[in-house]
Formats: sequence, structure tokens, C-alpha cells
Amino acid sequence: MLHRRRYSSIGLLMAGALVLAGCNGDDDEVAGVVEELQESGVTLGVANEVPFGYLEDGEPTGIGPDVARAVLDEMGIEIVDADVVEFGELIGGLQAGQFDLVTAGMYITPDRAQQVHFTDPDYCIQESLAVEDGNPHGIENYQSIVDDPDLIVAVASGTVEVDYVEDAGVPDEQVEIFGDIDGMYRALEAGEVDAVTGTLATVQTQAEARDGIEALPGFFPLDADGEEVLPCGAHAFDDEEFRDAFNEVLNEFREDGTTMEIITAYEDFTEADVEMANDLTLDDFLD
Repeated sequence: MLHRRRYSSIGLLMAGALVLAGCNGDDDEVAGVVEELQESGVTLGVANEVPFGYLEDGEPTGIGPDVARAVLDEMGIEIVDADVVEFGELIGGLQAGQFDLVTAGMYITPDRAQQVHFTDPDYCIQESLAVEDGNPHGIENYQSIVDDPDLIVAVASGTVEVDYVEDAGVPDEQVEIFGDIDGMYRALEAGEVDAVTGTLATVQTQAEARDGIEALPGFFPLDADGEEVLPCGAHAFDDEEFRDAFNEVLNEFREDGTTMEIITAYEDFTEADVEMANDLTLDDFLD
């Protein structure tokens, strides 16, 4: 894991500039939010999904928390806690004030963007499927499951994969919804499902950690119109002013290579995954 960036003189200057700029309007609101959080610290929301956001020895880690930590350090804001919830509960927990931001590698979608405030993306990555070693059913993608009515695919509740399998035309009776990531892979190991869907990074990580399963090559899913979907992750906020201040630093880090360094330290992510995100903004994902 990368060592943490310390609160630098750049961060101090930024915080001071925000306060000085806060003479009226939005600048004053943003400065006030940052000042308050510099005093109180923040709590992260994660879903215990390796390598996106999870706890390791009680410490929030993964690409989401690691990038967030670098940004927050630059802002002079300390991470004081992290709450682990099921992925489908992240947005509700954020809206309820259970945590201050979600750093779980959450994909930007138009529906989610109506509920929370996203930053610009910091990575994009393909989807994959985990299957039994040797891939005895010859599964390649979601269409393979549609073509064989005996196959069952596991999907985590609240994830974009719920929409992906629906858009691909997988019948409801061939989809089993799980509340947690680990439960899906235990079901695959037990032969209760035939495939598990998720991001390429998650599927590869799980396959490497477990006996008897393998990760299939990555692919970009198709939407209901047959167009490729861009699966790109970002950080989510309930407070728009906090999001704006965070996003300003995040974009500096996208430009200077900081996010590239942090994210590609995890072997399942490539420079291309980060470069794709760096060419996109939040507006590219909205209807």
C-alpha cells in the first residue's frame, strides 16, 4: 500500500485561499464546509470489496480510500472512521449522514447522479465473469447465460451489474441477487451458481484468492440499445460544496499523475484504465 501523503504546504495554501475567497456566495459556503471538516474529520463509506474499498487491519484501503486519502490530506481533512455496508446501502447511508463520502469505486450512472453528487471519474475498467476452473459451460459473456437457460449468474444488490444483466436480456429466474460480495463467490465455489459477475478487478482478485474458480477475459457490457457502456468509478457525496472542493483537488491529481500512481499500484488496474477516466468528466455520464 502506498504511504500516505502528508498535509503539505500546498494544502495549507489551498485551505487559506478558500477562507480568503469566502467573502460571498458559493465561495463562502465551500470555505465554510472545508473549515468545518478540517475540525471534525470525515467518515468514509465502503462496501468491503477488494480492491475498490475495504478495511485491512481496521484501516480503510483500496483504490477509493487511497485516492480519497491523498485528496483529503491535501485539503487538511483527516479520515477518522470508515463504515462497511452492503453495496446497495451505500447511497442510503450517505443520504442519512452515516458517512461523509462514498469511496467504494462506485460507477457513475444517470440514476445514481440524481441521488448523490459525483466527482469526475478516476478509473474505468471492464466487466468480467468468474466461473468454475476450466469454464465447463463455455461462458464468454452475458449472452452465453441468455443462451443456456440452465445457467445461473450471481449479482450483488445495488450494483450496476443488476442493470447490465437485465439489459443483456438475462431472465430473472437465471439471476440470483446477493447482499455481499463474499457470499456470491462462496455460492460459486459450492456449485450453487454457475457464474459471478463484477468488475474485472474484483473478479480477478477473487479468482486469485480462491481455489477452483477462474476469471474470464474482460468485456464492456452493452446497454439496452446495444451500445457499449463505460464502467467508470468516482467518489460520491451528499454535500455538493464538499464535492466541489474535493473534485478540484482530484482534478489536479488526475493531471499531475497522482491518481495514476495510486491506482496502478494495484496490479489489476492499468495505465489505460486511468487514462480513459482522465479524458472524461461527470457530464459525459449524464443524460
